[in-house]
Amino acid sequence: MTSSKAQPSRHHIESLDGLRGFAFLMVFCFHYGASAHTGARWVEQAMYVTTGLWSGVDLFFVLSGFLITGILLDTREDPKYFRNFYARRALRIFPLFYGVLFLLVALTPVFHLQWRPGHLAQFFYLGNVAGHVDFTLNDLPPAVSLTHFWSLAVEEQFYLIWPLVVLRARDGSRLIRVCAGAIAGGFALRCLLLWLVPNHAQEWSYGELPTHSDGLLCGAIAAVLLRRTELSTLIRWTRLPFALSLVGMAGLAVHYVGFGYHDVGMTLFVYPLLAVFFTCVLLRTVQRGTVFHWLGGTRGLRFFGKYSYGMYVYHVLFFPLAARLLLPSQRLVHSKAWGGMLYVAEVLVLTCIVSVLSYQLYERHWLRLKSRFSYSRPKGAESSFAAS
Repeated sequence: MTSSKAQPSRHHIESLDGLRGFAFLMVFCFHYGASAHTGARWVEQAMYVTTGLWSGVDLFFVLSGFLITGILLDTREDPKYFRNFYARRALRIFPLFYGVLFLLVALTPVFHLQWRPGHLAQFFYLGNVAGHVDFTLNDLPPAVSLTHFWSLAVEEQFYLIWPLVVLRARDGSRLIRVCAGAIAGGFALRCLLLWLVPNHAQEWSYGELPTHSDGLLCGAIAAVLLRRTELSTLIRWTRLPFALSLVGMAGLAVHYVGFGYHDVGMTLFVYPLLAVFFTCVLLRTVQRGTVFHWLGGTRGLRFFGKYSYGMYVYHVLFFPLAARLLLPSQRLVHSKAWGGMLYVAEVLVLTCIVSVLSYQLYERHWLRLKSRFSYSRPKGAESSFAAS
């Protein structure tokens, strides 16, 4: 059993990199899977599963809640707790995020980008709110899509408030109660939205922190429990929730003939089910000897995990321009279906190239500065499970 006052671990959990890479591939296939939804019937059937891969974002949320809460729990006694956390998060997130936004500003005369005052919300991580007030703010015509930035806003809002919550909670039991209460509160808010604004409740519930925080909070609960209970014991305890969450999601998919998030039942129940399911997957990915651990440790998934932040930012950023590759690809192979899949592969390769170059030439230089904000190690503390 590990101590709740443990030092920040220097152990890097490679299998979680692979899980993060898998989350990105889910989101990527969701955004581009429709490109192959033409032609042969078998392609239609095979690509139908992509309609539910939006849930890769929920896997990202579980991972973030788990890792961030682990760091905060392990460093609560650090005298520079807030400074180090916010500085390290800023060095990881801000250079790419703001670098891309200011690059778009610079490219405005090249692509004739149509900025509006509402787009300023993106610079304050409020793009998710602005996009729901006016959905046209999710794009920057005619060449840029900012639709996917909503999840970056949700995570940054979580990072802003969560260090204070963890510090004020004082002990793990109280933090678990806070998380459970917030999950219940999110459910109540989704019910309220469905009652007050039924025509917009699904979109608001999907894109805002209070109503879509289940994954972040379940990941946080897992981080607390892993500092109090052996991993093998936790996995044994979660066998039933793992099975029930899977059955619950399957039931919703059958009932609604799909796995979107626009139906009432999905809006109410799919987020906690996904949070429980992916938290159970995360625990099994950490445990050596499981299939999930083996998959997470594969080189291919770890590659996507290492560069997943950049890949997520870039993969649909220039979607209006990338879409021009679709018709030439279909003409090249004389098939809409195979051409669609070729197009998806082309965009994935381009995304990988841009993301690797971005990381190696730009982001990693900022990441080196994180060493200036290293956490102190409490004397006599035991090794922790969290990844720093």
